Amino acid sequence: MADVINGDFRNGREALAGLDHVFGDVAGLRVGLRRIEAPHGDELQVTVSADALSVPRQVAVVLANPAGEDEADRIGKAVLEALHLAESLRRGTV
Repeated sequence: MADVINGDFRNGREALAGLDHVFGDVAGLRVGLRRIEAPHGDELQVTVSADALSVPRQVAVVLANPAGEDEADRIGKAVLEALHLAESLRRGTV
């Protein structure tokens, strides 16, 4: 019996993580955004993932409405900036 494989035309880790948007990468970590269907309304999750993690770790969850989209954007950018700062401190370049 043959297995059926359905193609996912997104590329790389975004396809595995189900990311709708990638804020950026730093220190081997990827900060992204994904939309999740929930019983009481869709949610936006800001996530941090790495190759070693089988599932992205959510760091923030907001409602998937216009205000939530703005908030998720600010949160994602802030998480990315905090990771950049932590990496700079680790390297001693601050």
